[in-house]
Amino acid sequence: MRRLLGVAVLGIAIATGTPAIAHHSNPLYFDMAKPFTLEGEVLRVQWINPHILLFLQSKNERGEPETWILQGTSLNNANRQVGLKERLQPGISLAARVWPSRNPLYLNDAATVLMTRPGDAKKSSRIVGGGQIRFANGDVLAFGGAPTF
Repeated sequence: MRRLLGVAVLGIAIATGTPAIAHHSNPLYFDMAKPFTLEGEVLRVQWINPHILLFLQSKNERGEPETWILQGTSLNNANRQVGLKERLQPGISLAARVWPSRNPLYLNDAATVLMTRPGDAKKSSRIVGGGQIRFANGDVLAFGGAPTF
């Protein structure tokens, strides 16, 4: 009995002393083998949990505007990055390295990126995993954990 109690106490100590570091897998959501660069103007940034979102208006090959949603890092990590919040303002132009979505994704009412289910009408091919962003003056900052320039 005493041995079982010791094992239980040890298990609780290990479980509560180890922080949880992963909540989902990027390869499940994004195709990490096909990074690409988006260029455009920031429409808005949502500083929310679980990931900050950047809405970027870009032009497609026909010159028509289209809005991309870049899923960035967690709010906590973004707030630790000096200058990111002050510099990411609507109207600025930037380039972003991103991963395309592996499966159709959608943004729910709580502004969380989720995978669609079969037959789901809510989906977007323009939700991507955000990586580094490059400002017009050449400065590069990390927006998410995705690809780099």
